[in-house]
Amino acid sequence: MEQAGRTAVVIDVLRACTTIIYALSQGCSVVYPCATVSAARELYKRQVKILGKNGVLLGGERDGIKVKGFHLGNSPGEYSAKMVRGKTLIFTTTNCTKNLTALNGPEEVIICSFINLPAVAEYLSAGDRDVLLALSGTDGQMSAEDTVCGGMIIHELLKGREVALSASARAAYTLYLHHRDSLPQAVIGSNHGIRLLELGFKDDIDFCARVGEYEIIPRYIRGKVSLQSG
Repeated sequence: MEQAGRTAVVIDVLRACTTIIYALSQGCSVVYPCATVSAARELYKRQVKILGKNGVLLGGERDGIKVKGFHLGNSPGEYSAKMVRGKTLIFTTTNCTKNLTALNGPEEVIICSFINLPAVAEYLSAGDRDVLLALSGTDGQMSAEDTVCGGMIIHELLKGREVALSASARAAYTLYLHHRDSLPQAVIGSNHGIRLLELGFKDDIDFCARVGEYEIIPRYIRGKVSLQSG
């Protein structure tokens, strides 16, 4: 799909985008997403030479589980202010960071999940933007929770204005309308939600289903995610 000149909104409810948003809300300076574990380890080594071991964290997961030897996994609660404030985070996940780093030339890239969705929707509504919802999914397949999140953004953009929707956007909007009164149940009942529940991450799922907890808009610019606009 053509990306040039568009605003790409990257969505990964369970859990990468939620974790990135929360880490930045807690004072993390910058997040470097990496497509692979090996790339993350190499970047960590380079950043340690610049910032020292106390200035850099290595976080992420594969198949839902923290990567061996990493400081942190992919649970938002791990990224408290005490842990991340003022630090650089090198971050890799099974789906989101691979897709994020593969984006090809959009005008801007925004990180979104339920926890900052109202702020993102307000920003998108304020301008005349061609929006691409980049849903991370799971192992190349659609994730219901990401689709519902995308549908909620569409619902907000449709308020008081005409918006041209693709067929997939209309499907996301319809799915959101079906679940709008039961978002937590939609998240926990999704395939990925069930998988995380089996792994013991119910607290993560509950947190990821909250709407509008933070009014921040992280942006992915030149290989890193931060709260800077340029």
